[in-house]
Amino acid sequence: MELRQYWDLFKKWLWLIALTTIIAGAAAYFFSSQQTPIYRASVRLLVSQSVSNSTSMQYADILAAERLSSTYAQMLTARPMIEAAIAKAGLEGIIDPEALENAISVQPVRDTQLIDLHVEHPDPQIAAKLANTLPEVFVEFTNQQQTARYQELKESLQSQLEEISQEIQTTDERLQALGDATDPETASRRTILEDRLAQYRSTYGNLLAQLENIRLAEANALDTVTVVEPAVPPTHPVRPRVLMNTLLAMIIGGMIGLGAAFLIEYLDDTVKTPDDLARITPVSTLGIIAKSKYGDEGLITLEDPRSPIAEAYRTVRTGIQFASIDKPIRTLVVTSAGPGEGKSTTAANLAVVIAQAGKKVVLIDADLRKPTQHKRWKLPNTVGLTGALLMDELSENLDYLLSPTQVENLWLLTSGQLPHNPSELLGSHKLQELTDYLLGKYDLLLFDSPPALAVTDPVVLGRNMDGVIVVVDAGSTREPALVHVLSEMEKVNANIIGIVLNRYRRGRSSGYYYYYYDRYYSQDDGASTDGKGGRGEGDGKRASRRRKSRRQAERGWLSRQFSRFSR
Repeated sequence: MELRQYWDLFKKWLWLIALTTIIAGAAAYFFSSQQTPIYRASVRLLVSQSVSNSTSMQYADILAAERLSSTYAQMLTARPMIEAAIAKAGLEGIIDPEALENAISVQPVRDTQLIDLHVEHPDPQIAAKLANTLPEVFVEFTNQQQTARYQELKESLQSQLEEISQEIQTTDERLQALGDATDPETASRRTILEDRLAQYRSTYGNLLAQLENIRLAEANALDTVTVVEPAVPPTHPVRPRVLMNTLLAMIIGGMIGLGAAFLIEYLDDTVKTPDDLARITPVSTLGIIAKSKYGDEGLITLEDPRSPIAEAYRTVRTGIQFASIDKPIRTLVVTSAGPGEGKSTTAANLAVVIAQAGKKVVLIDADLRKPTQHKRWKLPNTVGLTGALLMDELSENLDYLLSPTQVENLWLLTSGQLPHNPSELLGSHKLQELTDYLLGKYDLLLFDSPPALAVTDPVVLGRNMDGVIVVVDAGSTREPALVHVLSEMEKVNANIIGIVLNRYRRGRSSGYYYYYYDRYYSQDDGASTDGKGGRGEGDGKRASRRRKSRRQAERGWLSRQFSRFSR
């Protein structure tokens, strides 16, 4: 697809895209507005850690510092911390700890010892109070834990010191009891006791040094959490983000609408444009008839002969003339794939423009199942085609079967009474005899036949006539249906001279031809009201006004498509 085609598709389905965008945005706005506003209070914390004076512990201290913030971040969201914070804030029975657990988030600031603590709650005051209370509870907890740990160490050392002190005292007493005796046995025991006493005293000194170090660490080196930026009650909720949700939903809705439009176009196998016809079949396009905003065009070639649609029918007439250069086309069948696709309207208007060109034309309503031409022309439907075909022998003068119309050189042969065997009648020798008789007096016989998919009548007619025109309703005729009709006609060697694309929906890209067309005829109208050889000024202005209202509705279609086949 070309960029222009994408743009045309976008314009065609703009209503769907706009609808899905509006619905999605309105739904998002409604549901977002109905949600309870959630406020977020934030507090920034600084984690302080004791650092050993020993150079051998420096690397361990660095590793601990990197992990301590993450450890505290996990501990801050623990269930005991939350329950303690709720109790200290005096919110027991008001806030469920389990619900609050999902409303607390902690995030360490990268490459720092800072921690951001966030608490979300529908009440901004409660959110700020809990955000400030939770660090206080955590500091108390960590201090208690560290104090308890140091106390346990001190008690253990105190117990060991007491034991060693008792051993020193006992050993010293035993050593004193030996007196000054110099016998070998006493001397040996004295030596053993003196060595033991020295070991006890050394151990006692080491334990005493450890105790002093622990006391010093307890006094000066506790890991603490300090509030750097306390939480304040927030003024704006973080959820729901009504505007953001609405915009996001509108974008998604628009994308869904656009995707649906492309899907519909992909699944739509109807013929819509001349490009579709060129892709489906090599049969040439004789003309493109625009879809009128006034509904059924009727006999527009009579009612508004200078309208763009009327001019399009004259273009089809030109295409028929080109197709009959090598072999004159004097019998022409107009059909379509299905009912309601505009074949009867096309046949009637073609008969008018060909008659206006000076040809003697007989429009034959060969739709012996649902005839419409007598209603269109407001003529009686008495004997008609059926009456002629049911005659035992055709009379020498059959002109009484034809009804003259208000168009010079144009006669209508109505269908007559509906027979029970229309296909057999249309394939009989009587039709050929009738055709030969009429061709002796008239230039062209134009048959309005039934839809080709519904019955076999058009195929029977097409086999015996000079040419067949297939009318395609843009946006209604399905591609398989058109291919089937063309295939059935080819099977009987019918001469398909072309296709007429009917009710073509005009796009912006097709407006240039009709812009210049209207300019040309507007200038011509002005010239024709000067007085000589033309209509009177009053009649000219009234006619111009009548045409103007219709031309304004018909402007802007068929540019490249029209110029392509007209060239």
